[in-house]
Order: sequence, then structure tokens, then C-alpha cells
Amino acid sequence: MMRWISWASLQRFLPQKIISNLIYYIARSSNPIVKNTLIAWFIKQYPVNLNEAVQSDPQKYKTFNGFFTRKLKPQARTIAGDEETIVCPVDGRLTEFGTIKHGQLIQAKAIEYSLNTLLGEKAAMTQPFLGGYFATFYLAPENYHRIHIPIAGLLMRTRYIPGRRLTLSPSSAKSIRGLFCRNERVVCWFDTAIGPVTLVLVGALNVSSISTEFLGEIQSGKPLLWKNPNLRKRPYERGDEIGQFNLGSTVVVICPTYSLLWHEKLVQNINVRMGDPLANIIHSRAK
Repeated sequence: MMRWISWASLQRFLPQKIISNLIYYIARSSNPIVKNTLIAWFIKQYPVNLNEAVQSDPQKYKTFNGFFTRKLKPQARTIAGDEETIVCPVDGRLTEFGTIKHGQLIQAKAIEYSLNTLLGEKAAMTQPFLGGYFATFYLAPENYHRIHIPIAGLLMRTRYIPGRRLTLSPSSAKSIRGLFCRNERVVCWFDTAIGPVTLVLVGALNVSSISTEFLGEIQSGKPLLWKNPNLRKRPYERGDEIGQFNLGSTVVVICPTYSLLWHEKLVQNINVRMGDPLANIIHSRAK
């Protein structure tokens, strides 16, 4: 009798590059039949709220990708608290959050992964995060797919790490060890009031590319590192947009060792919106 093979296992053998390239071109097609058919199908499949989008008419988007990465009205999201409040960077599901112990983060129950491998850095660079905090957000297809900074900060560096494009669904996170470290990702480092904070933008099976506000669309390929002070010297304020997924994915926020307190209403697998409170700073760093 043939043994049942899970989707999480089967996808490892899929031609991921071919699939992503195909989706890339289809999602950017301006052909009215192609893009309107895709958008109509998507709206039927997923509970998309177009009332909060700047453009609420689905047929006025130039491409499916334009619809997928739609901007929201300024009043659609509220940035909670004040500068002492760290906020959620995206709409999505808070799948895991906690403390970084012995250089390991939690991917799912009983599955850990390496901080150094995730960030693509040696131990000396990640030292400030030992004993620090992490929060992982999974973006479902219907979610708003732009990424915002959770705390005011100055962009210091950005690293692109090539890799696989395995799906990042909760079932995959529970079955594929080191999932986030296997997939391609973009790591953005910010200097903030509490020290270095990183946002890790993890690509997935149907993510044809990742874009940042400061570099534009980042093409898949060889490893790259940008030292960003030459590109952008103005600090980002809490809630400022820093990037977008061209189709869905996952974001991991990593904060350093500091006096932080998770928001009292946070629980695993809670649905959050960009700007919701994530943690409070107990003491501000001396200036």
C-alpha cells in the first residue's frame, strides 16, 4: 500500500523556480481578461475587504499584483500607543512569540531554529539578540501585504539571502525543520531606541519577489548586502511602510535584550492588524 505523502513533503520536489517565475509574469499581466479573471477568482475564494483600500474597484487595478499589494486608506489602521509601544508590523496571524534562548527561536511546537542562520550572520553580529525577543507573523492570502516598521528607527543594513520557496503555511511550519532558514529572505536592520531591531521578510512558494521601500524589487539570485546609510538617512517613524510581499509570506521581528513587556492580550495564533500593540518598552535607552 502506498504511503501517504503530505503536501509539506511533496512540495520539496516541485520546480519552485519555474512556478515562481510563471506566477511572476501572470501576476503582472495587464491583459484585462487575465488580471480581472484572477482578481474576481481571488475575491470569491478569500474574504478580501476592499472597503478599506484606497482603490475599492477591483477592475481598476492595472495588474493582479497591484491588487494584491493594494494600499489602504490612511484611517484604515491605527498605530497604538506612543513611542514606548512596539506595534505589529503587518496584518496576519501571530503564530509564535517569546524569548530567544541559547540562540534559538521557536518555529512551532518542539521545533527550533538558529538565529544566526536566519539572519545570515556570525555570532558577533547577533550577540545583542541573545536573551532578546521574537515574534512571527503569518500572512494569509486575504491579508494586507505591506510591511511596516514596529518601532521608530534608522535603517542600517539590508541582506538578501537566497534559498528555497517552500510554503510557509502553519502545517508546513509544524513539519519542516528550519523552514524559515531554508527559504529566501530579506533581513532589514534598524537602529532604534532599544538597540538593533531586525525584520526578516521570508519568501514562500508563490512569492514571486520581495520589495522594499528603499531598494525596490529585489530579484532572486546571489547573496547581497547593502549598507543603507548611503541610501536613506532619514529615520522611519513607527508604522511607516518599509516593504511588501508580491504574494503572501511571513515576517519575523527580532528585538534585542531589553526591558520589554508583551501586550497583555497576546496569545499564540491570534489575528492581528498592523499597528496593534505588540510590546511595551519599560525603560528607554539613555541618550
